[in-house]
Amino acid sequence: MKRPVTVFVVLLAGVSLLLLSGCATKGYVNKTVAEEHAKTEASISAVQQDADANAVAIERLQALAAQIEKKADLAINKAKGFEDYQVLWEGEIYFDFNSSEITTAAREVLDQAGQKMTADRSTVMEIGGYCDPVGSQEYNLALGDRRAAAAKFYLVDDYGVNLFRLFLVSYGSKKAQAGIGDGQNSSSYAKQRKVSLKLWGKPEVASKN
Repeated sequence: MKRPVTVFVVLLAGVSLLLLSGCATKGYVNKTVAEEHAKTEASISAVQQDADANAVAIERLQALAAQIEKKADLAINKAKGFEDYQVLWEGEIYFDFNSSEITTAAREVLDQAGQKMTADRSTVMEIGGYCDPVGSQEYNLALGDRRAAAAKFYLVDDYGVNLFRLFLVSYGSKKAQAGIGDGQNSSSYAKQRKVSLKLWGKPEVASKN
């Protein structure tokens, strides 16, 4: 009679172990699933945040592209008006060392430019500022700009030329060449302290004036 009781106890113990094992397995699975679910939710949230940030970035890029396209269209439309333009006249004015003041000799050349622009109001003027190699390029760019601006304001103040007809550029000492002699006082340096003037227009219009 003892043997059946022993077998029953053993079976009961085995069933208990299986039940305990089953409970432990379910708990592990539930815990793992919960952790993975949390990770998935976090990943989804991160992706959503990235998507929102990308959407904002895309909107900004689209707005910038629209602005660039608008400016490009304006530039193209302006350029179309100058397709047939050629250089009709050229002149140069010179400056003292480290100066942007218009000299008496420079006024004579600027007067010619002003008279030509007044006679043909369809023309435009390209004004380029230059410097000798003395000093840094950064300083000379600013000096070249002041020299070009001095020529511009002379034409505006004395001849009433509209600003939109005048195009300025400063080359500084970028195109300057070191001369032989006593540096800033040499004639080769003096010729590089200048403003170049180029009158652009339609040849057929100029021939009628």
